[in-house]
Amino acid sequence: MLGLENLEVSKIKPNEANPRLHFPEEELERLSQSIAKEGILVPVVVYPEGDFFRLVDGERRLRCALDLGLERVPAVVTEAPDPRENLVRMFNIHMVREPWKDMPTAWALEKLIEETGVTNDRELSDMTGLSTEVIKRLRHALELPEEYQDYIDKGTIPLNFFWELKRSVIDPLGKRRPAVAHEFGDREVLDAFVQKRLNGFITDVISLRDVAHIIRIAEREVDDPTDPSVLDDTLRRLVRDEEYTIADAYQDTVEVIVEADKLERRTDNMVKSFERLFARAHTKDDEDYLRAVAVRLIERMKKFL
Repeated sequence: MLGLENLEVSKIKPNEANPRLHFPEEELERLSQSIAKEGILVPVVVYPEGDFFRLVDGERRLRCALDLGLERVPAVVTEAPDPRENLVRMFNIHMVREPWKDMPTAWALEKLIEETGVTNDRELSDMTGLSTEVIKRLRHALELPEEYQDYIDKGTIPLNFFWELKRSVIDPLGKRRPAVAHEFGDREVLDAFVQKRLNGFITDVISLRDVAHIIRIAEREVDDPTDPSVLDDTLRRLVRDEEYTIADAYQDTVEVIVEADKLERRTDNMVKSFERLFARAHTKDDEDYLRAVAVRLIERMKKFL
C-alpha cells in the first residue's frame, strides 16, 4: 500500500497538527492557475488513517484541487507516525520550506510540549529546528492574554513588540525598580504599553529600549534599588498617561546622559586607536602626523572645556 498512488481527493483529510493556519488567496490563486495548466507536479504526502488518508505535506495543493474540482491527486503514502512524530515532522517539513506566522507556530509548539512533555528550550530547538531564541519568544507569546495573541495572529501588533516590551520594560522594571513594578504589576504595565501602541503613541519596537535606559539610570542614581528615584515619576507617568510618549519621557530625562555615555565609550575606542597606531608607527614622520591629528582634536575639544 505504501508508495505513490492516485488518491481520491475526498479521501484525504487535512492534518490538524499543521500550524499553517493562513493561506493567502493570492497564493492559492496562483497555484490553482499553475495546477489547472500543468497539473499537480509534486505529489502530496499522506498516511493511512482508517478508511481515509491524513495529509502530511501539500495542503495548498489539496485546497486548490478541491477548488478546481479535481477528483484525484498524486500522493506519496507513508507509514502513519505517532502523534509526537507527526508534530515534529510538520515542523521539519514546513519550516524549511516557508516559515509559519508567529502565533500558529506558537500554538503548534504548545501542542508539541503537551504531547511530548519536553519543556527544555534546547531540546525543543533540536526537535523543531527553531533557534532557542525563537523558542523563548514563542513561549512568551503563549503566556500572553488571548486578546493579545489575536493581535499577533492578525498582524495588529507584532510578536517582537511584546518580546521587546518584556525584555526592555517589564523585566528590568521588576529587577531594577521593584517598588514601581509592585505598584502596578506586570499586567497593568503590559496593558498600558499595548494601548499606547494601539493608539499610535508607540510606532516602533526599538523605542522601548529607551525606557530601559530610564530604568537603568533610575537605579544608578540611588544606593539601593528599593530607594526612590526622581525618575520613578517618569516611569509611573508612562504607565498612567496614555498620551505620554516614550520619546517625550526619554528627551525630558536621560537623553543627554545616555548619549554622553555612548560618547565616552566611543572616546575610549578612539584613545585605543591612537595607542594602536602609535605602536605601529615605524618612522618619525608617522609619529608626527599622528601627533598633529591628536593636537587638532584637542584644539577642537577646548571649546567645550
